[in-house]
Amino acid sequence: MADIQKESGRYALKTININTPVSDFGTGFYGKGKVIYASAKDTGVIIKRKHSWNEKSFLKLYSADVDMDGGLSNPVMLKGDVNTRYHQSSPAITKDGRYMYFTRNNYIDGKLGADKSGTSYLKIYVAENIKGEWKNVMELAYPVNSDGFSSAHPALSADESQLFFVSDRGNKFGNSDIYTVSLKKGKVGNDVTKLGDEINTPGRETYPYVDEKGILYFASDGHPGLGGLDVFAAMKDPEGIYHVVNLGDGVNTNADDFAYVIQSDSRVGFFSSNRTGNDDIYGFTESREPIFDFEIHPTIFGTITNNGKPLEGLTVEVFNPENEKIGNYTTDAEGKYTLNVDPFKEYKLIYSKPGIAGKTVVTPVLKPMEKREISFDLLKELEIVVDGTVKEIGQGDDLTHLLNLKPIYFDYGGYNIRESSKVELDKVVDLMRGRASVSIQVNSHTDSRGKDDFNMKLSENRAKATVDYIVKAGIPASRISGHGYGETKLINRCTNGVPCSEAEHQENRRSEFIVILNK
Repeated sequence: MADIQKESGRYALKTININTPVSDFGTGFYGKGKVIYASAKDTGVIIKRKHSWNEKSFLKLYSADVDMDGGLSNPVMLKGDVNTRYHQSSPAITKDGRYMYFTRNNYIDGKLGADKSGTSYLKIYVAENIKGEWKNVMELAYPVNSDGFSSAHPALSADESQLFFVSDRGNKFGNSDIYTVSLKKGKVGNDVTKLGDEINTPGRETYPYVDEKGILYFASDGHPGLGGLDVFAAMKDPEGIYHVVNLGDGVNTNADDFAYVIQSDSRVGFFSSNRTGNDDIYGFTESREPIFDFEIHPTIFGTITNNGKPLEGLTVEVFNPENEKIGNYTTDAEGKYTLNVDPFKEYKLIYSKPGIAGKTVVTPVLKPMEKREISFDLLKELEIVVDGTVKEIGQGDDLTHLLNLKPIYFDYGGYNIRESSKVELDKVVDLMRGRASVSIQVNSHTDSRGKDDFNMKLSENRAKATVDYIVKAGIPASRISGHGYGETKLINRCTNGVPCSEAEHQENRRSEFIVILNK
């Protein structure tokens, strides 16, 4: 009980107004703003969930909106082919909203399937979202489903490479255990695996859910709890062994509490319970994560140097996939830094210090407990390495020459930047990105062929297109300007009417990137 008490007091519960006098339970997130859940409200049936696999439940699937306050509203029955006149429940929807895995009675050609004894087993199906309607319903193949046992309550892993589910196969007590199977491009593999004894007990384990951090939540009456089904959280340690914690009071009572789901970023979620005598959905906000006896978060660490010497006092800013700043760290006297982040996400790290050329790094998607070293040597702000040589950046320098840029080509007679030239412009962007004191003026020039006023307008449009490209790449508009000169600044003899070779005209068709040092 001491361990349960340690996890207690973390939940603020929310009344859910879409509950009815009959059974409503089993929410699955459908994007950020919706859930899909099961209800018997149109059939008036109060069901029994205790693995009476041959009972007809008459549940149907509905969607509902997640309100700003964490409630649910606007329940609507799902369109398409998922709802039959038998039982559908426990949806798990892919992040892109395209596919939904769900539980249904064995349903064959519009009729309730059964074995020789008349038992109708539960099976897992998948449906495809086609313009808002759930179509192409398919039964998952053996060894997930069978006519000799039940499989139910699917859940997707954080990276959607595994399907967790519940089955009573081979259970001499007639109870259910949690299994996994690999998923690849929406198809299940043949590697059905029962989770170990640290998860599965002689009792019931059911309703798995995996959050974005890789924490496995499930309901069980076989682990120590408060009575009935309790909700537990589990995480693998570095040796691959699950550690299990009871989520404590608020979520758990002496009744059946189950079907727990949570959004890792907002800490808002839902679970189901029969604590009032009937299955209902409850909303909650979690104040802190469950506590495991080991660190579950990935660790990013490294050493930053300048010319081989430790760089103290450099700032490391951390941004999540939504480009929200979530952390700020500083290197120590040895140039070292360490930070923890949530798993199964990529992060943008911005390294900066006045007088030093900054650097931006996008991490790969990190797994729980992964340790990732990111170390490098930074230059001074007005230095750059070109072809292995350190060069100084000075006022008035033309980056075309400093970076050995190839000519910036546009469509003939137009100002659309060609793909081959975007590589060259990206070199300018990279230089500017880590050097806040460097601004650039883009000068665009044409050759003398064509009318003077047309060439002037063309060069102005090309300068603007170049500036727009650099700004779109993330450089502040205040640090980049452009000007078109047409044919007013030729660099050779090829004026109007003078016969010249194509190579000579090419010398005049040029872009300049002039350095302006900010004070």
